[in-house]
Amino acid sequence: MSRRTVCASLVALWLVLAMAACGDTGGTGETVVTDSGVQGEVRISPLNPVEQPGVENDGPYSATLRVRRASDGKLIAETTSDEEGLFRVALPPDAYILEPVNGDPLPTASPQQFIVLSGQFTTLRVDYDSGIR
Repeated sequence: MSRRTVCASLVALWLVLAMAACGDTGGTGETVVTDSGVQGEVRISPLNPVEQPGVENDGPYSATLRVRRASDGKLIAETTSDEEGLFRVALPPDAYILEPVNGDPLPTASPQQFIVLSGQFTTLRVDYDSGIR
């Protein structure tokens, strides 16, 4: 191996190690996080206008959810809950607002503030009101 090849290999190795030590940014300028964030379930109710004792009147709901940073309102992520109403978004530690996208005019759900801690997923439940009465 030539001296030039050895030097180029060492420089490439140094760059890889430096990126690993500083955190991979995935090309966005921000560290890619996979071990913390928000997860949860989205439900909608009532499903029927007449409530019956012992009969569930809510169900999973597929909804668009936006995550904004609490300090400045910047949109950080957008996701859609699956057909079982489940969602999961990796986020770095910080304070956030989960903003459900509402229908026009129904269904509706309220925003929720939450905090993400390092190495943990915060679990939330989003309840949509179908407006059926």
